[in-house]
Amino acid sequence: MTRDSKIIIAVIVLALLSYIPAFAQHPEHQGKPGCGSASMPELTIEQEKQIADLKMKLIKETEPIKTELKIKQMELQALWKEDNPDAQKILAKTKEISALRASLQEKMINHKLAILKILTPEQRKMMKGKMGMRCMGCYDGDGCGMGSGCGMHGEKKDAGCHH
Repeated sequence: MTRDSKIIIAVIVLALLSYIPAFAQHPEHQGKPGCGSASMPELTIEQEKQIADLKMKLIKETEPIKTELKIKQMELQALWKEDNPDAQKILAKTKEISALRASLQEKMINHKLAILKILTPEQRKMMKGKMGMRCMGCYDGDGCGMGSGCGMHGEKKDAGCHH
């Protein structure tokens, strides 16, 4: 097994292990208003079940993409660390990362729109007023998309991140 193969396998294992907590809400966001279904106004039991099902669907759809994104980001970092960085390889890897991010963003948008369909007009109005649809029904409570940092969910792993 080559050195690169060992590194990729180690990254995959670490990435998978890092996502185990994603099935529980982020502790730093517990109890904070505006994140997750707990902040939604007076949901019916059926609405809660539907939103929980949507959350599980979102997790199943996004976790493989997030893992692939982490791997691509590490590969990009490795390209930048080469003695003579190859511009074409860096640009190609950056395009791959952008495509993965776009895919994640699309899934997050579809998730939020699906939740909107479950809510009553009054509930939708309350949600928009409270938080502009941010955090709505996200399984990890951090905005379901691009976080405050350079990467997904605030990760600062991209080459060139200056936050």
